[in-house]
Amino acid sequence: MRRLSPIRLLTAIGLATLIVLSVGFYMKSAIYPAPSVTVGSPPPGYEEIFWPLRDGSSVHGWHGGAAGPGRPVVLFFHGNGENLATLEWSGIFDRWRDLDVYAVAADYPGYGRSEGSSSEGALIEGGLAALDWTAEAFPDRPLIVAGWSLGAAVAIQVAAGRPDRLDGLVLMSPWTRLIDVASAHAPAFLVRLLVRERYDSLEAAERVACPVLVVHGTEDEIIPVEQGERLAAALGGRARWVSVAGVGHGDLLDRAEVWDEFRALSQTAEQRLGR
Repeated sequence: MRRLSPIRLLTAIGLATLIVLSVGFYMKSAIYPAPSVTVGSPPPGYEEIFWPLRDGSSVHGWHGGAAGPGRPVVLFFHGNGENLATLEWSGIFDRWRDLDVYAVAADYPGYGRSEGSSSEGALIEGGLAALDWTAEAFPDRPLIVAGWSLGAAVAIQVAAGRPDRLDGLVLMSPWTRLIDVASAHAPAFLVRLLVRERYDSLEAAERVACPVLVVHGTEDEIIPVEQGERLAAALGGRARWVSVAGVGHGDLLDRAEVWDEFRALSQTAEQRLGR
């Protein structure tokens, strides 16, 4: 067999390394495609807040709403291609008003006006900082943590980290593990090689103590509905599983039945306030 010269061997190794690093960069950008949309002032009736992190950076959020006394407060985590500005455009703050809840929305490190860079550890730390502030700021309100897509993965990790502080958890289009989602869209060997972050929702489910609503579209082309169903099964009697027929990934939050289920969960959370 013909042997490569040292120069060609080094060139081949360098090229292979470049390919791996390039694909790795692509995988990271696929997980955290922060939009370039500028986050400006919060909507009317809302205030902005910055939660400090251990490394000296901070994550940015909005909080507010006209909810009545004692009504639930919802801490919401958005999808991976959103930030606070696009979240406002989506009309979700109108949903919070219709549900008569106080809303707290958190951006991720590296998104919008939040500092730092995105990683599993950074997102969970930022989520826990937002949760701790919310629980201390509103001790007399039921507390619900909710998230969609990547936000659902953050939400369940946050809920698992503070099981005694929550009265409800809403997971919309959740996955089982990040590697399971990646494997549905890329060769398994490449996923095993390059995906280092876990976002293991099945493991976190073991530490969730509050009632959980799990909602998933049956035609989800990004996160297969079977993953949401598996996660609901792992949560056992704590979870209510709702599959929405004919609905994909991006249009789940447009469906009225999703918010009807959210309203029912918020009423359950109110009953748990005396925990």
